[in-house]
Amino acid sequence: MTTQRPFRWQPHDGKRHAVHHDTFPTQHTTTLCGEELTIPTTRATKQQWCWPTCTDCDTAWRLAEGIPLPLQQRRTTNGPGPAHMLAVLSHSTRG
Repeated sequence: MTTQRPFRWQPHDGKRHAVHHDTFPTQHTTTLCGEELTIPTTRATKQQWCWPTCTDCDTAWRLAEGIPLPLQQRRTTNGPGPAHMLAVLSHSTRG
């Protein structure tokens, strides 16, 4: 049995950001790093899927799933920080 992951990647503004898996086109949402966006109605291009991963979204996703951070990421995360990310995660998992 396959378990649904809680998030998915969404290319936005030059990076691949993490959004909740159940977002849908035209929905206004907030990424795990705190960026607001509207889910587009068109599929991302192959080039957009090659954009770099947002480090803050990746960190928040890893914290939510208990996945260890790569050593480099532990040293260089400089976004809103784990406290903000955990607040976003706890708010989003309340229902």
